Amino acid sequence: MARRELARRGLPISLGATTLVHQTYIEMAAKNGADFPQLAAFMSYAARVMRGLIIDYARRRHAVKRGGQFTFTTLDEQIAETADAAELSKVSDALDELARAEPALAEVVDLKFFCGFTFEEIAAMKKVHERTIQRQWEKARIYLHQTIRSELD
Repeated sequence: MARRELARRGLPISLGATTLVHQTYIEMAAKNGADFPQLAAFMSYAARVMRGLIIDYARRRHAVKRGGQFTFTTLDEQIAETADAAELSKVSDALDELARAEPALAEVVDLKFFCGFTFEEIAAMKKVHERTIQRQWEKARIYLHQTIRSELD
């Protein structure tokens, strides 16, 4: 799951899948009394932890203290594609707001966007029809788009 997420992002960062899995385990193990009666609950929680770790890592990497104001270029002057920490913060805040309003939609976004699961895999985990997950995904995308867009205005 971690390898898929990092590969899908294509971010030029040194955070590897193994490190992400280890950090996720440490975060999850620190939660005393964590009980996951269903696979979907476990995967959803793991996705939220991974999202937080990836976003925190990107924020730290782009901090001014770490040289985040500098842009790396190749010899042919093409700018390397990097994640904007401010944009990631806006997405994270919008997802947190969505989780308060519609927890099921936020869970679908975490599983789809941050873990890279297909609609079919998410539907199997949640034991619902694939079309239900697709509708939830569309509703969440609309909500997030409107939320992020209103923050920019």
